[in-house]
Amino acid sequence: QHYFKHINLRMSGIYVEQPEIKDKHVYTERAGTGLWLVKVPKYVSDRLKMCDEGGQFGVIKTNRTAAGTKISFDIDQNLCDKVSEDKSQCPSNHDMRLGTLAGPNRALAVYSEGEEVIHMEGVIKTRFDVYQNQNSSRSYLSLKRFEAERKAMPERTIKFNTKTVNAFKPSNVSQKQLYTTKAQREEKSANKRIRLDRSTVESMILKAFKKNQYISQKNLLSITGQPENYLKEFLGEMCVYNNKAPHKNTWELKPEYRHYDQTTEASKDMETD
Repeated sequence: QHYFKHINLRMSGIYVEQPEIKDKHVYTERAGTGLWLVKVPKYVSDRLKMCDEGGQFGVIKTNRTAAGTKISFDIDQNLCDKVSEDKSQCPSNHDMRLGTLAGPNRALAVYSEGEEVIHMEGVIKTRFDVYQNQNSSRSYLSLKRFEAERKAMPERTIKFNTKTVNAFKPSNVSQKQLYTTKAQREEKSANKRIRLDRSTVESMILKAFKKNQYISQKNLLSITGQPENYLKEFLGEMCVYNNKAPHKNTWELKPEYRHYDQTTEASKDMETD
């Protein structure tokens, strides 16, 4: 267990939390036990993790000859036949070669830590390195080839869809703008200007000019309710556009279409914006 105490660093002004390790008792009953330090390849350690608790992982064999003692290690065949996560094959026969420790004046010890005590399990006397045996070179080469192929495989692959996928293009119109646009569209369709026959439109224009001698195009559009381009055809035939004051930007009937009294033009001289 770790207990935290708060330390305020006055020099730097930084507030940190530093762990404080609780004191534990160390038991050294097994301090004289000699242990082996065995370094194994990664695929061997992966098989060791697959071994059941209390099960047999392998067998160490010694063969004494005139040249010296040869030590070999064979992994249990049941573990070799098991399918690992990467679906690789594992060689079973291995050689154990005697290695060197850190130094003659340096000792390596093994400890096991519990909740309240620490046990010294022993001191490392010998180091061994595990290598694949020549008899299992084919399976070892197969393992390395499989690892190389796995590393060469891309992390992302392309998959083809045989079914039709409904893909919709993203829209930049927000929900509020969508409702606004819809309302404007409905209003526009409701107020859509429909062309009437020419005689009806001419009558409406003449009737409007009987009331006012000068009328703007905007007011003529609202009076007749006709499309702008369609109304311009009648204005070009029946009216004259005023470019100068005092009736600038207004329309007036041509002389041949005027039916009001010329003497009362001044009294009817009105401009509608």
